Amino acid sequence: MKPLHVAFIWHMHQPYYKDDLTSTYLLPWVRLRSAKDYYKMPALLDGYPNVRATFNLVPSLLAQIEDYGKEESVDLFLNLSKRAAGDLSAEERDFVLRWMRESPRALRVQQSPRYLELASRSPDAQYTTADIRDLQVWFNLAWCDPVWVENDRRLAELKRKDRDFNEEDKGILFEAQLERIRSVIPKYRELADRGQAELTFSPYYHPILPLICHVDSARSANPQIQLPERHFSHREDAERQIELGTGLFERMLGRKPKGMWPSEMAVGEAVIGLAEKAKLDWMISDEEVLARSLEGQFNRDEHLYQPKRVAREGGTVSMVFRDSQLSNVIGFDYQRMSSIDAARDLIARLRRIRDIQGDREFLAVIALDGENAWEFYPRDGHDFLNALYTELDSSSDIVTTTVSDFLAQYPSQQLLHHLHTGSWIGASLDTWIGDPEHNVAWDLLAETRDWLDAQSQQRPKESQSAALAWREILITEGSDWFWWFSRKHDSGMDPIWDNQFRLHLRNVYKLMGARAPARLFQPIIKRAPTPERGVPAALISPQTRQDPVWAQAGYYLVGSGFGALHRPAGVVERVYYGYDESKMYFRIDSPRSGHELESQKIELWLYCAGAPALDGDSDMELPLPKTAIAELGFEPAYVVRITPRAQGGKVTVAKVVEPLTRATSETSWDVEDPFSVAVPFPQVGKRPGDAFEVALIVSREGRDMEVVPPSGALGLRVPGQAAQIEVPHSEHLKVLVATAELAPFAKLGGVSDVAASLSKELRRLGHDVRVVLPRYRQVDIGRYGLRPVVTDLQVPLGGDKLAATIFEGRLGEIVVYFVDCPQLYDRDGMFGFGDDDARSVYFCRAVLEMLPALEFFPDVIHVHDWYGALIPNLLDRVYDGDAYTDIATALTIHNLSAQGIFGFGAIVLAGLQEWGLIKLGIPGLDNVVNVLGRGIHFADVVNTVSERYAKEIQTPEYGESLDELLRRNTQKLHGILNGIDYDIFDPQRDPNITHHYSADAPQGKMLCRAALRTELGALLRRQGLRPHRAGDAGAPAAGPAGGRDRHR
Repeated sequence: MKPLHVAFIWHMHQPYYKDDLTSTYLLPWVRLRSAKDYYKMPALLDGYPNVRATFNLVPSLLAQIEDYGKEESVDLFLNLSKRAAGDLSAEERDFVLRWMRESPRALRVQQSPRYLELASRSPDAQYTTADIRDLQVWFNLAWCDPVWVENDRRLAELKRKDRDFNEEDKGILFEAQLERIRSVIPKYRELADRGQAELTFSPYYHPILPLICHVDSARSANPQIQLPERHFSHREDAERQIELGTGLFERMLGRKPKGMWPSEMAVGEAVIGLAEKAKLDWMISDEEVLARSLEGQFNRDEHLYQPKRVAREGGTVSMVFRDSQLSNVIGFDYQRMSSIDAARDLIARLRRIRDIQGDREFLAVIALDGENAWEFYPRDGHDFLNALYTELDSSSDIVTTTVSDFLAQYPSQQLLHHLHTGSWIGASLDTWIGDPEHNVAWDLLAETRDWLDAQSQQRPKESQSAALAWREILITEGSDWFWWFSRKHDSGMDPIWDNQFRLHLRNVYKLMGARAPARLFQPIIKRAPTPERGVPAALISPQTRQDPVWAQAGYYLVGSGFGALHRPAGVVERVYYGYDESKMYFRIDSPRSGHELESQKIELWLYCAGAPALDGDSDMELPLPKTAIAELGFEPAYVVRITPRAQGGKVTVAKVVEPLTRATSETSWDVEDPFSVAVPFPQVGKRPGDAFEVALIVSREGRDMEVVPPSGALGLRVPGQAAQIEVPHSEHLKVLVATAELAPFAKLGGVSDVAASLSKELRRLGHDVRVVLPRYRQVDIGRYGLRPVVTDLQVPLGGDKLAATIFEGRLGEIVVYFVDCPQLYDRDGMFGFGDDDARSVYFCRAVLEMLPALEFFPDVIHVHDWYGALIPNLLDRVYDGDAYTDIATALTIHNLSAQGIFGFGAIVLAGLQEWGLIKLGIPGLDNVVNVLGRGIHFADVVNTVSERYAKEIQTPEYGESLDELLRRNTQKLHGILNGIDYDIFDPQRDPNITHHYSADAPQGKMLCRAALRTELGALLRRQGLRPHRAGDAGAPAAGPAGGRDRHR
């Protein structure tokens, strides 16, 4: 059998970040990516002589790499990194803290304990000069290729040092970065010279060629799209972008490019003529564009792997189309697998293509971003790429090649009579035009270009200034500006992008000696960020897709969860969801018809959370691989398959079977509209009161294309009350109370009193109650007669272990344990420290670690407020041994506003990073570690101080941003009215009140109230104040009640 030819095309691209008028780089990504990816990717091939690849190098990137090597320009981020930390102004310190303190979720941040610590601090924390200097170093060192760091003695020493850097350390780092930048271009030339790589280009500043030729081209894929007011149609600019790109490419790389990666793989009929005029041999686009070009006649196996030929204006150009499934598993899926398993999976997929090849000559094209994806892989993708290249280097049935070599060897190609106008994202151009902000930007560009065109004709003698001004126009035609103006993307730096786009347009006027219009000084992005999702506002029972009650549904805006990477396949734009007492409802908005989806063998799958079947017959293969299930944030119990047809569709409900890749069909029915579906709750195993999660998967030919949302899930709850389980009063339980406060040992607020009093009452009822809390400095061992019962208890914290001693004391008849770890708790005070996340995590881990040593495994662990609220989460995820399995958890909320909100580093400290954030699909919770929120989610029972308060906190007014989470868990939320401890206050015997009373004889309470008013009136008169009707039984009495902690 013939071998399968495979072409890997790695796309290297950055927009033009430099302000030429000030010679300043406003963003650092060319420098940092050079240190991390641009040298690494070609250098990896040195160890695999039989592996060949194609590298697409965007000219604007090449020009900036060359410029950095000359050291003639200023990099704003580099300048502030080099400056002595103690010399930074307040404004500069704020800049460093805002832009160099990256997300603790980033793997490059997690490689350093120090960087993770700094990144996890709250924004209002205090930072010393040493902290700032360490940030200056780690922001830059973290962006260095990790294998380079390991092998470079200078950088390895910096990584080993980790903290307390000096100014000399910074000089070493930046000298090494400059050396690496200067090595990038020679490395690509070296590979091309020895025939191991083909180098291709894109138009100079990465413009969307169809839009530059004619903005109306966006309507080819979306006739309803809203276009800008001004008409932009400048084929001459598109030709100029290609001409400049080939010129710079040839100068810097010493060869004329044969192939072109049109920016964003955006092609169309207009682009064919551009390629013919540039005398290019080939260009690339996405398989979705090919499918739309063949207008319903697309047979993937027959058409995708054979290059095509287009001819329009007297020339001919070959076209290849990437396999988006193979490209996407590298870009999005393999990061979750072991490197070897991922490499073998890709090889297996390629061999399946080879099996259908027969006697034909197939070319499988794997083309994707060669830089962004690696941030989500361990060791920046080195292990995966080495495992993959090792397999390919010795393979005889899979042969890597370049596109040009394959076309030269097998020149016969099928003529493509129509080329659809679209890109690699949904075969449309909607990502770069159509949103209000897009269209404002296009109008500003068109207005400025028209003005410059008129000025150039009126003032021909100023050709040098005009040439520089035209360069600014070409820069602003780049795709990246419009990508970030899209409401589907958020860079986290959108104001910077917005300002830089307008800066280039203002430069046009400045270069021509004119005043820029006021509009160019006003932000384009004026909207509040579009919420990516909303939660259901009311019960709904929609009858059709057009039913107005959908306005009350929850929704998720597809694309909003993606940044520089974009997976959405263009099948789903928005998902609406809701429910009534008996059914859940889903509406799926798609730009495609049922006929289109049927012809492309696309199906929709709703995964529903719950317990899957352990075994059983299965008749359905599911689209998600086992490795992708974790990204849902839940285990699926049922799946609802929606199969669109040209007319109507079919819905099938199936029970998921371990290992979660297959299911057993249980029921099915035909529907008139596959984009509006109702599913009865019992059919997915849900009963009143059940809360659960749902995610939507889009598949083609049985393989997943897209997950909605990309992380997390959509939350639903079946209306009604869950059935209550009665526990016989005669059953005595073993209860462990975990609390940060316990009177009289450690007290700040009422929690300490409740924990003590409730424990005593439970003990009186016959339960075996014990309490555990940290041993703070104020808990004196001698004073309270504490004795050690467990020594040298090794408690995990992050990647290390920290020893604890467990002391035992007494509260009356109750055993009280104290977790003693001087490094964390031997301080003046109980809370309010910069490492409160570590202190609370350690306490939770210590509570669970001490149980085997004490030979005490409780039936229930009762935690109070956020400090111990990770315990239910840890029991669910980490402590799954037999002894821990039957431990139930109860969480009591005293103070809902104190939630324990930290960065991603908190779950790294807890050992929960494997499961990541809990991803409940609730705005404001999915992107932070909210310890109390985790407790609410994982605890078996949640209770608070009264039934009324339990209802109030489920509203936005009182819910402290946790109301949606509490509503979703209302079936386990209870209100229990606070009582009083008669050992502390007994109104029948208290000597401090004027009259005694009891529940049976309450009359004395009224007399006490009157006496109190009389006493307060006398006090006011002594201070020269006039009381209001002193002594009147109807006069109000007011006084403060509170504790000494910060929130009060």
